[in-house]
Amino acid sequence: MIKHTVFILSCAFLVCCQHNSMDNYGDLGKHFGAEDALIYEEAEIEPPRSAEPPLPEDMIEKGSKIIKRGNMKFEVKELDVAKYKIDLVLENCRGYYENEHYSSFGDRTTYSLQLRIPNSKFDSLIHVIEKGVGQLVSKNITADDVTEEYTDLNIRLNNNLAYLKQYKIILQKAKSVKEILEVQEKIRRIEEEIESKKGRINYLDDKVKYSTLNLEISELIISEIAGAPTFTRRLLNAFNNGAYGFLSLIVGLVSLWPLLILTFLLVIARKPILRKIGLISALPVK
Repeated sequence: MIKHTVFILSCAFLVCCQHNSMDNYGDLGKHFGAEDALIYEEAEIEPPRSAEPPLPEDMIEKGSKIIKRGNMKFEVKELDVAKYKIDLVLENCRGYYENEHYSSFGDRTTYSLQLRIPNSKFDSLIHVIEKGVGQLVSKNITADDVTEEYTDLNIRLNNNLAYLKQYKIILQKAKSVKEILEVQEKIRRIEEEIESKKGRINYLDDKVKYSTLNLEISELIISEIAGAPTFTRRLLNAFNNGAYGFLSLIVGLVSLWPLLILTFLLVIARKPILRKIGLISALPVK
């Protein structure tokens, strides 16, 4: 009887453990939701395995205002392919390019991109790009908590709105021209402060809602003659360089024809010129 009881309790314990394990897998699924899985799948990039999943939003204090910024540089083998992957990832994140610049200089072609990404997708996008675009050269990620500034601005904005309402009531009761002008000046200053605070609040809202990532991807272009040239090739290059130098010398002499003619004339006419100026007697007789 005791053996049967122990066996039943053991089975129940195993079932409970298995159920808890499935619940844990379910929680991990919440961290990498359907939209994040779509990002990896459509961009044909493997999701990060060694990296820890992003923290759930519940662990971030509600009402917090966090501005996230990032700078990343990559060396890629195929610039167009890397750019296409970034396009897909950004589209799936519902982000956009704030600035896009292409340059080709010397042996390097480069895309300088400024991405705006919804704040909740910023960490996932960083992981995807870091694992699937190319060789990471540099990376710098910052997060600024502007909750205190945001709260202070809203409090002062509400105070200014209350003062504005009071001054408008005072303006209606003002009798003399002096009182009216003084109250109008107060109202003008308060309205300027209100507009300034509203502009700053809107700016912070935009930076919090959409994180900024400055991304640079560049490709090194390898020349066609990659290895050391052979002896025949070096001999041919030397002959070409000599011919080019000789032709350059002829072109240079031709371009100096006025100076050559002037020099020739001076050599021919030097004795008559010297005789006229009385210096021919000082010359040694040959």
